[in-house]
Amino acid sequence: MTHARKRSLRRRAALALAACTLAGSAAVVVETGAEAGMTTRPKSAAGATGQWITFANNHLSYGHDAQGNRIPDYSFAGYDGGGVPLPTVATKVTVPAPGGGDDTGAVQAAIDKVSALPLDANGFRGAVQLAAGSYQIAGSLTINASGVVLRGADGNAADTTLVARGANARTLLDIGGRSSYQTLGTAQPVTDGYVPVGATSLTMGSTAGFAVGDQVVIERPTTQSWIDALGMNGVWSPNWSLRSERTITGIQGNRITFDAPLTTALEKQYTQATVYHYSFPRIDHVGIENLSADGQAMAADPDYATDFYNSAFGVFNAVQDSWVSNVTTHHFGDYGVALPSEQSRRISEVHTSALDMVTNLNTSARSFGYLIQGQQNLIQDCTLTAAKIHAFVTDGRQSGPNVFSHCTATTTDVSYDAGGHERWGSGTLYDDVSIQGTLDLVNNGTRGTGHGWSDANSTAWNCDTTAGYEIQNPPTAHNWAIGCTGSVLKGTDGGLQSAGGNVGPASLYDEQLRERLAGAPAGR
Repeated sequence: MTHARKRSLRRRAALALAACTLAGSAAVVVETGAEAGMTTRPKSAAGATGQWITFANNHLSYGHDAQGNRIPDYSFAGYDGGGVPLPTVATKVTVPAPGGGDDTGAVQAAIDKVSALPLDANGFRGAVQLAAGSYQIAGSLTINASGVVLRGADGNAADTTLVARGANARTLLDIGGRSSYQTLGTAQPVTDGYVPVGATSLTMGSTAGFAVGDQVVIERPTTQSWIDALGMNGVWSPNWSLRSERTITGIQGNRITFDAPLTTALEKQYTQATVYHYSFPRIDHVGIENLSADGQAMAADPDYATDFYNSAFGVFNAVQDSWVSNVTTHHFGDYGVALPSEQSRRISEVHTSALDMVTNLNTSARSFGYLIQGQQNLIQDCTLTAAKIHAFVTDGRQSGPNVFSHCTATTTDVSYDAGGHERWGSGTLYDDVSIQGTLDLVNNGTRGTGHGWSDANSTAWNCDTTAGYEIQNPPTAHNWAIGCTGSVLKGTDGGLQSAGGNVGPASLYDEQLRERLAGAPAGR
């Protein structure tokens, strides 16, 4: 049965499906395999006493553990915070049809011309319209201004193609530059003893100088005591923080509410979290749509056996509120279609395909198919084919929420895997994902460069696997699998609900978004 057929059956069955029973989710102490050489990890927080989540009368209800941790609302992932339609932007420059030579200069000149135009009232400068045909790109293209859209000739992505020319592995399209956080004003300490996963409020030392509508960072520094609690002593170092960018939606005394939930708990016993105003310059409202790209020429790079990691179509660097729509890539080595990097925020990639990715089959290393970094990023309705790949993956130190939804990696003669790659990819939803291979939300221990706990407070919802799935609870956190099919692999101790059969609703992201928007104020 095809993935699309199964999805259709799920949707028709959704109203008839009742809420399902939660399997025990208390952790089991493990000290084998990937964890060799590490201290025995403490148990994670106990699971919910009833059900983590139920769906009845077209409404989701959430359980929680004794500390208040729950499955987060992932619906804030995506363009402009989720649920905002992608815009239609007027064409301002049209690029002539390709003439057979190197077209890099002509396309870049058109991008630069639109980039120099003023922003309109909606934050757009205009679109670069490509013609039908194959544009030969011997170099790389860059977009470094807000409000610029690069668009193919029409709604058929195959009609306009950017073709890599030259045997050197590279990124064909770079969007935005690099940036860094700067604290503005005084950082206020979080005074709560514990702020659970899924929370949208907390108490600060003082709210003086803060107002509704302010953009803030909620920073959770990593400490050695927390690393020790995770069993990561000697594997991780306390040299990083999780920074969750949020908008204040309410203030009462010294307590604030904010727009999107936290995906890692703030535990005063391990760390002192803070809230502060910040600067982090990004470009925004950039779109890539209705085109395809081909990276086959890069495979002739004499160093491609190691450089396939550098063969990519696109990367969003310090970019927010931007999108990729109706784009197909062929024969690239890494990152699927366009990587939302660790500096990106609220990116949507919808209706995309990364086909026939070209990796090195003679090494144990695997490149990434669709990779999400950053926060509040969404990859939806995607298709992936490759001979050897990490199919749907997050990288380390991500504060989420991030979402893969309605995605498939199913062909013959290949084995994929999916799940967090390394170092606390927090708050990821794998939603209606179908994969030939395994889905692993686990402790990767000392593998790679010391990947350790790779998912935390992540959810696999209605995922179909051919080789099974393994869900482990990190100490201090949870992972969940609900309505997934395939065998439950040895080592699983995470929260399982309705294992072996899909549940309603067919998509957790879609339903969370529907319910949030239905209850939002007018005009949201």
